[in-house]
Amino acid sequence: MATAAEQRAEEQQAIEDERRSFERRQRAFLTVTKQFAPYGNGTPLDADLQELDAADADWKAKNAIVERIAEEIRNGKRR
Repeated sequence: MATAAEQRAEEQQAIEDERRSFERRQRAFLTVTKQFAPYGNGTPLDADLQELDAADADWKAKNAIVERIAEEIRNGKRR
């Protein structure tokens, strides 16, 4: 089992990773939505849609880690 300091470091890193991936996802979403009226022609670029899909998958993976840690805290598995 990890020490309390190692657990805190893991928790802080997980939160930071989740925040960064959320911001990436948010930027990708805004890029796609700006391509619709009144600003664009309504046809998002394939590369932008692929980035949105990748950013969404990355955020879901990072969020799952945060959720796992939160569940461990709730269940008393973490100090």
